Amino acid sequence: MKRLGFIGLGNMGKGMALNLAKAGYPLTVHDIRPGPVQELVKAGARAAGSPREVAENSEIVITMVTSSPHVEQIMYGDDGVLAGLKKGNIIIDMSTIDPIVTRRVAAAAAGKGIEMIDAPVSGAPPKAADGTLSIMVGGKKGVFDQCQPILEVMGEKIIHVGDVGMGEVVKLANNLAAAIAGIGVFEGFLFGVKLGADPKVLYDVMSASSGNSWILQTRVPYPNVIPGSPANEDFAPGFTADLMAKDLGLILSAAEATRIPLLAGSLTRQMVEMARAAGFGDKDWSVVARILQQMAGEET
Repeated sequence: MKRLGFIGLGNMGKGMALNLAKAGYPLTVHDIRPGPVQELVKAGARAAGSPREVAENSEIVITMVTSSPHVEQIMYGDDGVLAGLKKGNIIIDMSTIDPIVTRRVAAAAAGKGIEMIDAPVSGAPPKAADGTLSIMVGGKKGVFDQCQPILEVMGEKIIHVGDVGMGEVVKLANNLAAAIAGIGVFEGFLFGVKLGADPKVLYDVMSASSGNSWILQTRVPYPNVIPGSPANEDFAPGFTADLMAKDLGLILSAAEATRIPLLAGSLTRQMVEMARAAGFGDKDWSVVARILQQMAGEET
């Protein structure tokens, strides 16, 4: 089996790395927090003190960090991944970042004879833990084929979507559609409840009608309507408002650069920013519903 490295053991990355360890891959891990590193060590992984040390002990390095600057930080410099990998090695970046940064890192890697694919994921931490993520992969088909067995340990739906950077593009397009759909669900419930409808009745009707969506099935904005909704636990994440704001910022930046008007996307980002300004950045992004409720004079 290929020797793997994994950098970034956060809410998503830890579960993904644990699945690789359980599958028997020789695994070297790194994170700035010691807690998840020790958890991986107990599962059979080896701890490394830097991204470079991870790379020096790996044939394929997987990265799962928060933002474009974080990816650049772990890739470049004397202690970076690119300093430790050898010609013919592979990088799989599973972070959700600016596709322009992805392509820039891939070009730097190619200059050293290192291949790279981008493979951002869709799904919450429970899906990362049980290996059922959806993964959108950009990069050379031959490199994708080499990495597919590894990706299948972490996800159940693996889709090759084009050249490097296209994984990010497709993932961000999905998040844009989901965020906009979310505002529609939240406002639909607000309208119905304010005019006297029972939230459970609204859910039953929408589920069987044209208002049905993945967002409806996972993020009903009133508690105790469906199991698993963040609203049941005071909007515990899930996918935080901070992260949704980050993704919408990436989307709108790319749209501006390519002169794509995104009217609904712009409004949705402002709603998410209102939630963050109210101190809800670390709650699930569906806490936007609470902002809408407050604006309408509902007790929350």
